[in-house]
Amino acid sequence: MRSTGKNSLLALVFLLLFTGSLLAVLKERSEVSVLKENTCEQADFRRQHLETEIYEQIRKETQKGGDFCEILTATMLQGNFYPEKMYTDSSVYRKYKPKAFFSLMRCYGAIWKDVRCFPIPAGNISYEDTFGEPRGADGERLHEGTDLFGRVDRSGYYPVLSMTDGVVEKVGWLALGGYRIGIRAPAGAYFYYAHLSEYEKEFVAGDKVKAGDILGYMGNTGYGEEGTAGKFPVHLHLGIYIQTPDKQELSVDPFWVLKSSQKNIRKYTY
Repeated sequence: MRSTGKNSLLALVFLLLFTGSLLAVLKERSEVSVLKENTCEQADFRRQHLETEIYEQIRKETQKGGDFCEILTATMLQGNFYPEKMYTDSSVYRKYKPKAFFSLMRCYGAIWKDVRCFPIPAGNISYEDTFGEPRGADGERLHEGTDLFGRVDRSGYYPVLSMTDGVVEKVGWLALGGYRIGIRAPAGAYFYYAHLSEYEKEFVAGDKVKAGDILGYMGNTGYGEEGTAGKFPVHLHLGIYIQTPDKQELSVDPFWVLKSSQKNIRKYTY
């Protein structure tokens, strides 16, 4: 009888341990369910919603030895892409979905890692989150960027700076973008600056730029043949594009990137 009672107790302990382990696994599985192979192409990812306070916390954690891209990715996943605090532990994602996690981490890194300064060296710049809103007379296009406006509505007044180091990939006239320039940053994102009044110099594809270099000046060119200007207020259209596993070029919302970089405004005398 004593042996039977002892065996029953051991069986109960084993069952409790097994149940606890099973529940822990199920909890972890539930946590990683937000991460999918195409997460970087979903609407919530493309919003890049990251409050400046949390961004600064991640930067400080990086200074202690943490990996910026890894912490950022864990924070966004744990916060279901709208985080209210920082998360540093990515082990559950690396354990169950390492390929998807590192793919997503590369995408976040492409967008955020290289940004060093705000694109306009002035503190009186206004902009709103209009990513995805209809554009055009019939609303047939969606806005794939953020428009920045200065207090002075004068073409050629505000310099436009490169937010990152990089290489000039495209430069010249576009019917919708006017005089534009596109910079490929080291981590892979394409930063698109449009509606310039003019360029700072004669850029050609392959030219290297540094963060803070003047690319041109805010204007209102575009919506017509080369040289067309004045069809809309003076502003800078900023676009950020990344390559994903399934798409060569995918736009993401620059709004929160701009918010987080606004404290890094370069000095410029007007």
